[in-house]
Amino acid sequence: MSRIFINYRRQDSEGYVGRLYDHLREHFEPSDIFMDVEAMKPGVDFVKTLEEAVVACDVFIAIIGPQWITAQNEDGGRRLNAENDFVRIEIESALNHDKLVIPVLVGRATMPAGRDLPETIAALAHRNAFELSHQRFAYDVEHLVRTIKSALLPAKPASKARASSETLRRKMREIKALRDRLFEAKSSPLYAHRVENRYFPVLGDGNPDANILFIGQCPGEYEAIQGRPFIGASGDVLDKMLLTIGLKREDTYMTNVVLDRPPDNRDPIPSEIEFYTSYVDKLIEIIEPGVIVPLGRFAMGYILRKYDLPEKKMRIGQLHGKLMQAQAAYGSIFILPIYHPAMVLYSAREKDTLHQDFQQLKPFI
Repeated sequence: MSRIFINYRRQDSEGYVGRLYDHLREHFEPSDIFMDVEAMKPGVDFVKTLEEAVVACDVFIAIIGPQWITAQNEDGGRRLNAENDFVRIEIESALNHDKLVIPVLVGRATMPAGRDLPETIAALAHRNAFELSHQRFAYDVEHLVRTIKSALLPAKPASKARASSETLRRKMREIKALRDRLFEAKSSPLYAHRVENRYFPVLGDGNPDANILFIGQCPGEYEAIQGRPFIGASGDVLDKMLLTIGLKREDTYMTNVVLDRPPDNRDPIPSEIEFYTSYVDKLIEIIEPGVIVPLGRFAMGYILRKYDLPEKKMRIGQLHGKLMQAQAAYGSIFILPIYHPAMVLYSAREKDTLHQDFQQLKPFI
């Protein structure tokens, strides 16, 4: 996941971009910066790859040098007029996805007028620009860094007021009614498998007024036997991660996108996700969490589609640890995709990644 996307034309501003990149690395991780289209692997769809990288970023920096507006192709046509010009493709995507677009002027370049730009990127002319001068480059970059850091800080989450005893009892009654309905749901695609194996449906467990809602994939065997989510090895990993941010399991609510155990521990299929997430939708409506944490690709896909976020076609490898905002029926919410805790059981080196991503939840405690 690259949170900062640098858009530039090599023959126009390469020297300045290199200096800027070196300065940015003093303040941000290299993995947070997407700079070079030539770093893409051979054979990939470069338009799709650029689109995904732009969608994933939080800040889009458009470097504009003295030849940016007039640079020509081999046939003498202006490069910006070509629909396959990667500089234009990137800017179009950033504007379409309403990213924070910062024009950065180098080499004494001036901001182009909207009338001089292709219609699809004419809105770039309305963005306030920074200038990086040769004489005071370090000073100018520090100003730019402060702006970027401010943009990368998530909006301060509103603290969730403690629910009254009456509200808490109401939510508990509604969740119980939902659990009873799930228990009797003979039309569920895994009902027969549940009955045959004497499993329980696993609607969820935790604080019915939690500010943080975790959504995993589906119950394992231990979970289905006891009717509780995230117990066993992956649950132990999750509990340890919660302790790193000073949070107890009982202060959160935990559920899955599929609420019955599939046969042979297989992945859930679309029809199962479609059926069971109607119950998860109702859980969200009852609990009204301030932040939803999808654990793993199935939960992330469901949540991003539910709230129709532009990142919905992206992979969890690109979005884990990225805090996003969405609009629920009850107000603004945050979404933080994280790898499923079971990942640590198969790859111990990913423990640090999981730990780092969990730290994003501290403001919500």
